[in-house]
Amino acid sequence: MFYIKLADLKIKIENKYEYISDMCKDYLTDGGNENFSLSVTQEEILREQAGQEGFPLGYLESLAIYRKIAEMLPAYGGFLMHGAVITYEDTGIAFLARSGVGKTTHIVNWKKLFGDKVKPVNGDKPLVRLIDNNVFVYGTPWAGKENVHRNTRAILKKICFIERDVNSSVTEISKKEAFERFLPQVYLDKNYTAFGVIDECFKKCEFYLIKCNRDISSAQTAFDGIMTKGL
Repeated sequence: MFYIKLADLKIKIENKYEYISDMCKDYLTDGGNENFSLSVTQEEILREQAGQEGFPLGYLESLAIYRKIAEMLPAYGGFLMHGAVITYEDTGIAFLARSGVGKTTHIVNWKKLFGDKVKPVNGDKPLVRLIDNNVFVYGTPWAGKENVHRNTRAILKKICFIERDVNSSVTEISKKEAFERFLPQVYLDKNYTAFGVIDECFKKCEFYLIKCNRDISSAQTAFDGIMTKGL
C-alpha cells in the first residue's frame, strides 16, 4: 500500500506487486485524507493480458490501476488523454496522433530548436483537469515506452493533431473538427461523464492541425503556426 499525488488528487493504492510502487516513486506522498483509494483484483490484472502476453503481472497491474484512475477522474473534473505534452515557456501544448506518426520525433525537434524553453510533461498518457476555470495537464508515470514525464502541471492552451505529410503546414481548426479528432484519443469512462468535462475544457483551448515530416524544419513550421496567437 502507498499514496501518490496525481493531478492534484491524493490516491491510496493497495497494490499486489512492487512494480507500480517503484514506477510511481516520483509521485509518492504522505498517507491520510486521500480523495479516493483503489485496488484491482487478480482477474482484472489478467484481463489486461489480452494482446499483451509475456508482460509481467506487476506491469499489468499498473495498467489495471491506471484504468481505474481514469474511471474515477471525471468525478473530479478530469480525464485521461493519449498524447504527448510539453511546455514552451510555461504554455502547455499537447500533440495528438496515431501511434507511429511521429509525436516523439516532433517533440525532440522542438527541444533541439528551443532548448530549455521546452520541457516535457508526459510522453503518452497525461491527465487533464478543469480547476478554477483553468485546464491543467499533468505529468504521470504512465508515460509510454520512452518513459518521458515530470511530476508537474501546466495550463493547457494548445492542442495539436499531427498528420504525416511530405510538406509542412499548420492550420487552426474549428472546435467541431477538433472534437471529432480528439475523442479517439481520450479514455471515456463507462458512464461517459467525461464528455461534460471535455466540453468545458474545449472552451479554453486552441486547436491546430499540423502536417509534418520528420525534418527539424517541420518543428519550426509548427512553432511559427501555433505560437503566434495568444502570447
